[in-house]
Amino acid sequence: MTGLFRRRKGDAADARLRHLETMFKALGGRQGHLELELDGTIRSANEMFLQMMGYELSEVVGRHHDMLVYPEQRGAGSEAFWSALRSGQPVSERFRRLTKDGRELIFFGTYYALCGPDGRPYQYMLWGADVSDQVRAQRAADEALARRREEQQRAFASLHGALTALAKGDLTARMQENLPEEYLPLKQDLELAMAELRSALGRISETTEGMNAGAAEIVRATDELARRTEQQAATLEQTAAALEEITATVQRTAEGAVQANAAVCGAKQEAERSGEVVQGAVAAMDQIAASARQISQIIGVIDEIAFQTNLLALNAGVEAARAGEAGRGFAVVASEVRALAQRSAEAAKEIKALISASTQQVGQGVELVGQTGQALESIVARVNEISGLVSEIAASAQEQATGLAQVNTAVSQMDHATQQNAAMVEETTAASHALQNEVSELVGLVNRFRTGVDRPTRERGSIAGGARRSYAAPALKTTSQVAEAPEAGEWEEF
Repeated sequence: MTGLFRRRKGDAADARLRHLETMFKALGGRQGHLELELDGTIRSANEMFLQMMGYELSEVVGRHHDMLVYPEQRGAGSEAFWSALRSGQPVSERFRRLTKDGRELIFFGTYYALCGPDGRPYQYMLWGADVSDQVRAQRAADEALARRREEQQRAFASLHGALTALAKGDLTARMQENLPEEYLPLKQDLELAMAELRSALGRISETTEGMNAGAAEIVRATDELARRTEQQAATLEQTAAALEEITATVQRTAEGAVQANAAVCGAKQEAERSGEVVQGAVAAMDQIAASARQISQIIGVIDEIAFQTNLLALNAGVEAARAGEAGRGFAVVASEVRALAQRSAEAAKEIKALISASTQQVGQGVELVGQTGQALESIVARVNEISGLVSEIAASAQEQATGLAQVNTAVSQMDHATQQNAAMVEETTAASHALQNEVSELVGLVNRFRTGVDRPTRERGSIAGGARRSYAAPALKTTSQVAEAPEAGEWEEF
């Protein structure tokens, strides 16, 4: 290397050469240096490099560079390395080199290609330093870091397994026992947290079981109440409709009773007038009977007159017969008068018979008219009684109509209130079903967790029917009494 610098002549060149030699010595005191021929033969090496590799200079000069590398890096394994140098490119990295005593030496350096004026390499040169201690320290640190990472990964894998089991609802999972000491607090905290969570979920599970049973009872009760309320609402609606019809019927009956009362009053007046008419008819019949008796008397007179006329005609006939021819015309007249008197007597007899029959019939008519008057008087009396009764019925019907109208109004209000209650019961039923669904969902969520403790099954009484039980909730307590209060109430028979 020094011979290269002495090719230059002149004082400036000498000064430059001395400067470079000084730099070369200073660099060679801290780094190893190796010179190689183009075929890889070792040409020279400085003391630092020889100390690092454990060789003497005579042991390496003239030998190939492959003596310093591992067998797997020779031949084809080093083609890329020599190709880069032949092309004039520097090769800088950490190289694994084999010392004389077979130790591994980590050499961090750079192989340079020294090129002439024509740009072609004429020699190779290596500068570098032994970084084996640093690499081993780094490896030890990496190994320690790897161990810590492995321990960390193992701890986190154990934690991940426990948390995965927790996510699946298994609260009985544990972390590994053989964890590093620094992860034991994490294991203890996790196990403590899972124990607390198991205890809390156990209490929540018992509470949700009770809530589920209570919600089921509420649902059954609200369903039964809804059914009964619906039936009651339907019955009350029918009752309201029937009562409304009855009210309308009673109202019409009251109106009919008023009309009947008016009709009865009219009938009463008509009956009174008919009584008066019958009394007049009786009086007229009495007068007719009197006239008939007078006519009978007159007929008797006419009969007597006819009898006397007949006697006179008979006497006239006798006298005419005595007179002979002179009294013949008078005899004819007397004969005609006698015939007329006979016919008058016969007519008078017939009239008398008719008058007698008429008088008898008039008497019967007077008797019947009298009876009719008596019947009309009875009818008037009965009509008066009926009028009073109908008036009372009309008044009672009006009062009943008024009362039924008030009852109908009250029943309508009850029907409206019952419909509202039915709607509220329906909303309550829907809310209770929603509550049961939510509680069932909560129970399902809680039951996903395995706490390792058997959950007790609580018995609940039926509300809808059968033996009923009531859950007596504890009374409100002060703060000091809350700690001593039981978690649940007591069942009581009733």
